[in-house]
Amino acid sequence: MKLHVFGYGSLMNPASLARTLPRDHTFHPATLTGYKRRMNVPYGGHLYLNVVPREGSVVDGFLIPIEEHELEPLKRRESGYACIDITARLEEQIDGIAYTFIAPDVGYPDLKIKKSYIDRCLGGLHPERHQRWLEETIMENEIVEDAHDHA
Repeated sequence: MKLHVFGYGSLMNPASLARTLPRDHTFHPATLTGYKRRMNVPYGGHLYLNVVPREGSVVDGFLIPIEEHELEPLKRRESGYACIDITARLEEQIDGIAYTFIAPDVGYPDLKIKKSYIDRCLGGLHPERHQRWLEETIMENEIVEDAHDHA
């Protein structure tokens, strides 16, 4: 069975993904229906990206083919998220199964978003897509400049 992971944030960035799965990867544009990107996953005192249910919304991202043994390292990387089969929610028909990582849809008003993390997510997109990605992502919390800290 062919496996894919749907990246919608830092997994879209080849350099970020390679830190977890050190090899070359292919990235295929894909669209997840019924969800919207939201910065609301707490980790290490800051917020990270999630996709949350929103009927009528879509999330553009990438399908990345993976080997079965690569799913566990991704699950460890994405601690705090559930690994969900989203194959039926993709606009594209695929051969195999597609997973993505989804956390509970909870707000954390006291936590901030690192600018370096936003930049890491955008690093997987062509620059002409940056503004659209930012506009389509729910970011209710303050963004802090942290150029010296690339966590």
